[in-house]
Amino acid sequence: MASPPVSSRGRRLRAGGHGSVHVSYLTTRMRRTSILQAIGPLLIIAAGVAAFVWLKSLRAPPETKPAVSKPPPVRTLVLAAPRRQFNIRIDGQVVPRREVTLSAEIAGRVVSRPDNVRGGRYVAQGTQLLQLDPGDYELQLRTIDLQVTGIDLDLQRLTTETAGIAGLVDIGRKNLELATNELERIESLLEKKTATPAERDRVKRSQLSARNALKTLENQQALLPIRRRQLLSQRQGLLAQQEQAQRDLRRTRITAPFDGILTRARVEVGDFVRPGDILVTIEEADVVEVACRLRSDDLHWLRDSLTSRDSPRDAGTLFEVPVTPATVTYRDARQAHEWAGRLTRFDGQGIDPNTRTIPCRVAVNRTHVPGANDAATTLMRGTYVTVTLPVSPKTTLIEIPNAAVRPNRQIWSVSDDRLVIHEVEVARVLPESILIRSDRVSLRPGDHVVVSPLKIAFDGMPVRLRPAKHPNNATTQQDRSP
Repeated sequence: MASPPVSSRGRRLRAGGHGSVHVSYLTTRMRRTSILQAIGPLLIIAAGVAAFVWLKSLRAPPETKPAVSKPPPVRTLVLAAPRRQFNIRIDGQVVPRREVTLSAEIAGRVVSRPDNVRGGRYVAQGTQLLQLDPGDYELQLRTIDLQVTGIDLDLQRLTTETAGIAGLVDIGRKNLELATNELERIESLLEKKTATPAERDRVKRSQLSARNALKTLENQQALLPIRRRQLLSQRQGLLAQQEQAQRDLRRTRITAPFDGILTRARVEVGDFVRPGDILVTIEEADVVEVACRLRSDDLHWLRDSLTSRDSPRDAGTLFEVPVTPATVTYRDARQAHEWAGRLTRFDGQGIDPNTRTIPCRVAVNRTHVPGANDAATTLMRGTYVTVTLPVSPKTTLIEIPNAAVRPNRQIWSVSDDRLVIHEVEVARVLPESILIRSDRVSLRPGDHVVVSPLKIAFDGMPVRLRPAKHPNNATTQQDRSP
């Protein structure tokens, strides 16, 4: 079978097939050569670095000198002389020392009330606050006065009657004596037959009549003292009623019992009040008290400050608060105002079970200027104040800054560049320091106490110091930085 004819174009394609394969091989080889040329320098550099590191590792390590440990640096404070005085500061509230509620003692209608009888007003002692209707009590008093006058007249008549009966009794006794003498005379005459029995009987009747008259007068005379005692008793009863009526009449006028400030006035003109109804409440103006609370250790220091250990203590000293001068301070937005006062008494029956504190009272004299509205001129009821009590304890105390206090009641000091650890007894905690008893620790004025922290601390550990820089209150601060 004859093959199909092949065109000239087909022959060229077939001839070109082997040429294309050769060109592709050349292209691939050229690419490989380009890559080797590119990474070749990098491989040389890497090989050089590796060789440098290997050669360096073959060198002997340099000699190292052992580190010399230095004592840690510390900062200290130099203790000053023992503390001789400190203050106890407690918060308190102003309360009245004396507050009286005036109630109606009698019944009556309010007929008068001055304009100044209002809550918050100052009144002087004796100022009339209210007036109840006195009409009924004035009438009762006049009635009793008339009854007393009548009794006095009866007593006068009884005195006159007593004198008259006394005279009649004397006359009756004389008549009886005469009648008796006459009877004796008649009986003697009768024995002599010179008198008759009829005359004797007549004289006997006369004697009997005189004796009866005398007896009647004596009985009347004996009744007069009883009548006098009855009249006097009636008079005493009337006088008691009179005094009660006068008292009731005075009670219609309600007055201020002392200089004070009215806190409440509950009645108006026209109100009818009965015994027991509250009328006004007044508090003392001249003296107020500050209600405050002491801790047990506060009371201890006050007694240590004011009472000698060697002096005997009576029952009053043991159960009463030590009278201590105090300063009461009130601070407003502008300034602080101070008053002098005294811690005078306990308030209550011992330790408060809720707060474990002891309620006390500080008495403060305050000056009230009538009409003044400035709160600074007086201590107002309910004002919150600060009470400062100075304490001068007999126990010698050393003041330690708070920065020097370590856990477990430890204080660190420095002696001969060595750390000394002390266990102390805290006597008093102040805002920025503590007080310790000097008789129970070996610390003395001039000792250095550490105020900087240490990671490790043990007794006798070496430390570094630097000279003092500046004082700080009771102690002198030392800068111990390296």
